[in-house]
Amino acid sequence: MQGSNANRSVLRRLAALALAWPCACFAVGFVPPDAVEPKPPAPAAEFDTVFQRVVGPASLDASTHAYEEDLDRLRALLPDVDSAREVRYRSVDCGSTRWKDVARGLAYSDQALQAAKDIGDRASQARALVCRSNFMMLRDGSRHALPDLDRALDVLKGQNEPQLEGEILVMRADLRSLIGEQAQALLDFQRARAAFRDSGIDHEVDRLLQGMATAYRRMGDYAQAVDYFEQARPRLQAKQDFEGLAVNLIQLGFLHDEAGAPDKARTAFEQAIRVASAHGDEADRNGALLGLAEAQIALDQPQAARATLHEAATRFAAAQDDSSNDMLLLLGGKALAKQGLHAEALKHYDLAQPLMEAGGNLRYLALLQQARSASEEALGRNHDALASFKRYNALQQDLQDKMRLEQGRLLQYEYEIRQRDFENQRLRAERKAQAQQLTDLRRIRNWQTLAIISGLLLASLLGAFAWRQWRKSRRLRALSLVDPLTGAASRRAFDAAAADALAADRRDDNALSLLALDIDRFKAINDRYGHPAGDRVLAATVRAWQALLRDRDLLARIGGEEFVVVCPDTVAGKAHAIANRLLDATEALRFDDIDPALRVGVSIGVAQAQAGDTVATVLARADAALYRAKQAGRGRVEI
Repeated sequence: MQGSNANRSVLRRLAALALAWPCACFAVGFVPPDAVEPKPPAPAAEFDTVFQRVVGPASLDASTHAYEEDLDRLRALLPDVDSAREVRYRSVDCGSTRWKDVARGLAYSDQALQAAKDIGDRASQARALVCRSNFMMLRDGSRHALPDLDRALDVLKGQNEPQLEGEILVMRADLRSLIGEQAQALLDFQRARAAFRDSGIDHEVDRLLQGMATAYRRMGDYAQAVDYFEQARPRLQAKQDFEGLAVNLIQLGFLHDEAGAPDKARTAFEQAIRVASAHGDEADRNGALLGLAEAQIALDQPQAARATLHEAATRFAAAQDDSSNDMLLLLGGKALAKQGLHAEALKHYDLAQPLMEAGGNLRYLALLQQARSASEEALGRNHDALASFKRYNALQQDLQDKMRLEQGRLLQYEYEIRQRDFENQRLRAERKAQAQQLTDLRRIRNWQTLAIISGLLLASLLGAFAWRQWRKSRRLRALSLVDPLTGAASRRAFDAAAADALAADRRDDNALSLLALDIDRFKAINDRYGHPAGDRVLAATVRAWQALLRDRDLLARIGGEEFVVVCPDTVAGKAHAIANRLLDATEALRFDDIDPALRVGVSIGVAQAQAGDTVATVLARADAALYRAKQAGRGRVEI
């Protein structure tokens, strides 16, 4: 079921993300601070040292067990009368695994929030809001958790807490990804990445990479998702982050399941179960069991799937965790249906449906309606089966529309992401220059000389930066020769840019794809409406394409109605998605000033560069694919 329990268990662990990343689900009873036997007072400095370990960079790689041990130390070290430190302690203690009752946890979080407000401690306010968000998610669902995270980010504005801001952004990104807002999730992940760099963390944060991989998986960009998963796994193994490794394997299992490889999915889930079992990670073990059952159903092993589901249900019940009841029912129904027990399967679906409707996940509801329709048809209830299938079809259409919308948004957001990265680099360079200036101020007693030296240094830096920009601009102007009619690049510009892109992608071990485009029946437009009208059609079509392409893509006109797009760092599958968006944009064009009935179509061929290819050979394959598209009836994309 696309990782229902695994996603929820990950989010419950991320529920304490802004406190200390690995904090697990709230599945154990809570022992209030006043129930702990009083300990002798300890120096406040020791409390501060442990607190910094709980909230500082070291927390990003800490285990759940280590985090809980540090919370125990904080509790023991808390001075008897010290309101400021008590506020800080409560702001992290509300994320402890000892909490079981959601209502009590929410009340405790509200108390921690009010106490932090009373003394003006904004960082503690943000952490308490994170706790509150977690309990709201457990009580009311993922969407209801987002407002508190937005409030937490607002509270931190101007507070110089980049690590905490980054952790909250990762939490918000995970929630947005879970509810289907993948483009906004990826933008939040990139903002979190920048915040971590600003806090001095000089390495990739593995849980951030895994969140990005999961978002790409949910968008259907499996190649990008696999790349992020594989980047994270060796580091997780090296630092013995077994919780993170289990999550990595679970998400990889769902990726294989969605890609139609249930045998690979089963292997990944079995590995995740072994890792989680060996290290007492019950939440991820249970999530992996659900994934394994789904893979077994896909492999036509219903008896094994039912045994796996029975084990998962027993373990969820022991943990008093009912958050996956909908998935247990749906998968149980599918296993029964595989055995021909369709009446029993429908009973499971009836129980699962209200739970899924409350959760609001369209994908799960679509899968439920699909399974229901199949069982109703098997029982001869054709009228009911048709109604269920229509509901499934409508949900699938909504999902596809949402996916296309998210993919389009992602293309728009990529520009902001690149601009943000450039701005972060500039700010870091400025801070480095300022630090150097301060060092010089301490070393040089002659302030006038210092001012001159600093001015010259800054002028040199700015001059070097301006010279590099000028040289880059001159090089771009040389390449960006444009077609005067359409504004697209010329054939000469295409040849140079494509050669450079192919060399760069080969050097960086990336993929390069070309799109060959031909406007369908363009000669007939010229013949019927005249060449000036044809020119307007060409220019309008190019403008529509340019609006959809990424900044790094190059659109060139290489013939009358023939165009080509250079897509650096793009595999064929992603290029195919870009081509489909260009196709849709073309068909949506209207030319009322020429003829309200005039419609324009385009045929597109896609080719990805292979080892040993030249620009000419890749373009030849794209042209061949374009020819197949025209032979197949025009107005389509072929690879």
